[in-house]
Amino acid sequence: MKSSKLFWTITVLSFVLFGVFNLFRQGEAETPRRSFSALVAIDSTKCIAPADSMRANHMQVLYKWRNSSVRTGHRVHVAANGSRFEKSLNTCLGCHDNKLFCFNCHMYANVKPKCWNCHLSPKETP
Repeated sequence: MKSSKLFWTITVLSFVLFGVFNLFRQGEAETPRRSFSALVAIDSTKCIAPADSMRANHMQVLYKWRNSSVRTGHRVHVAANGSRFEKSLNTCLGCHDNKLFCFNCHMYANVKPKCWNCHLSPKETP
């Protein structure tokens, strides 16, 4: 009997708290999501930099992209030749669509990237 009463008390309290939090949330202005792929024509036939440069510096490029796009909102990369790219892992995976591309290189170099702590791994996508 006590467990049933406790269950109903917790359930009612949960609904009340949910309602109160939603009342305060409704005044917040929601930021509209912008689609950057419409703004930036991604040309998947060329890379953002020469292959040798990307092999040596791709992690620095990804860190710079992460910092500038997430922290300051600059989501467009302009390459040295004037091409424009969206700062996204999808830009990379547009050319390197082999699901094992990243893993094979990282296994060869014996490094463990932290990208997949936040992003869906290409291995995990259908």
